[in-house]
Amino acid sequence: MKSRPINKIYKLHEQKIEYTTMPQYFIEGYQSGCYYEIYVNGFIMFKHYKNVGLMNHAVPINDVILKSGSQKVTIKLFPLGKIDDKEYTTIDADDSFRLKIFKRDKKQPYEAGDYDVVKEHYATLTDGLPYYEETFTFEAEVPYELKGWSESQVLTEMDQDQLEKEILDVYKRYGNILKNHKEDEWVNLIYNIEKETNHSINYFDKEKIKLRTDYFTNTFDNEDIEIKPLDKYKIVFSGDGKVVSLQSTERRGKSAFSFIENIDYQGERQKVRTSRFIYLHKPKGSNKLEIIR
Repeated sequence: MKSRPINKIYKLHEQKIEYTTMPQYFIEGYQSGCYYEIYVNGFIMFKHYKNVGLMNHAVPINDVILKSGSQKVTIKLFPLGKIDDKEYTTIDADDSFRLKIFKRDKKQPYEAGDYDVVKEHYATLTDGLPYYEETFTFEAEVPYELKGWSESQVLTEMDQDQLEKEILDVYKRYGNILKNHKEDEWVNLIYNIEKETNHSINYFDKEKIKLRTDYFTNTFDNEDIEIKPLDKYKIVFSGDGKVVSLQSTERRGKSAFSFIENIDYQGERQKVRTSRFIYLHKPKGSNKLEIIR
């Protein structure tokens, strides 16, 4: 691989991190008659807006677990809307949603079904619900402790007009970095994030980490990047009000920030629209928004 700024990210994830135990936490939802979104500590981890069941879609969540202790989970359920000639405007008692959180220790040899269920939660649904939201907690035990947003400023206490202006400035800068292929600036923006989360994701499958980094590399290898105008958006807070992002109100469950890039798919180079959440925080003692995830 030729020498380039992004190699710093590859090299970072090559560092082997070992713990006595290596618990990996996953979350999975099962629904009937509704769509849903799953948030962990305020970060959207999974969304499902198709009227079909899913199998084997467990999502790793260590990336948003900073340390052992209580973790917050929020589920949001939505009616199906129009399907064929029928309109479903409510969630009813005969619909259902179940969520399962489980873990396994990567230090142990893998066997099918070899995991511990940490929590299983069933939504309590009644007839005529236009929307359903519920928050609960589960206990996690991890061998690391990340600073993350734990000491960051509470952004909900800021002047919200000023905060919005600062968010838009960061999003504009990020878009310009991608558009102008400023790989070195991008690496400087996200290096500390990757360095920190290396402790929570590095002991996952190495191939998945490579795919994650290759995903970033592909963007800078693009012949042309077209930054789309921001969608109409809402400001969304996570991490107990210490982290903020812009969520689209036009494309359900998507970031308001998106761009057009080329990807290799089935042997062809195709244009796709990529939506990328940009989570921001203000570190303690700083007056500047920085990317945290």
